Amino acid sequence: MNKITRKIISGTVIVGCAAFALTALTHIRSKSDETSMPVSLMSYQDEKPIIVLDAGHGEHA
Repeated sequence: MNKITRKIISGTVIVGCAAFALTALTHIRSKSDETSMPVSLMSYQDEKPIIVLDAGHGEHA
């Protein structure tokens, strides 16, 4: 494969990956809540409690 063809193919792959990543980030951003914020910006006192409801249908040892 000559040098020009290799550059064209590699450039196309890089642009394609960048477009895919941008599309994925946009899709993820649109699904997130408008009031959400990264956990690293929250203090321990501001965290909401997580409640796990277990139906108890698991096997007993």
